[in-house]
Amino acid sequence: MKGYSISQVAERFGLEPHTLRFYEKEGIVSPGRTPSGIRMYTEEDISQLETALCLKSTGMPLKEIKRYFQLVAQGDETLDQRLEIFLSHRARVMGELEVMEKYLQKIDHKIAWYQGFVEKKKGENPEKYE
Repeated sequence: MKGYSISQVAERFGLEPHTLRFYEKEGIVSPGRTPSGIRMYTEEDISQLETALCLKSTGMPLKEIKRYFQLVAQGDETLDQRLEIFLSHRARVMGELEVMEKYLQKIDHKIAWYQGFVEKKKGENPEKYE
């Protein structure tokens, strides 16, 4: 089984090693150790970290991310609870996407207005824009 050092994992995800240590302290990821005590991350650890970063990047609070990984550690009897966490989080993300889509439409409208206005100005006074 191939393992990854903390610096390799940090580089892969664009994180600082102290961030990975924090996630370990919080129980979000639990890398093994070599006989000399060096953290060694497995593919499973990498997968857990990817999930945690996805959840964090989409606005899930750290407390809820921790709760999810605590449920994972408890095994299959928590599958329904974990599913509910993802369904609830997805609903929040979808709501945020709807809001962002409205904002994007407003931005697109402003871009179109400015493009039209600039073109009009260029037509009225072309030497100013050369």
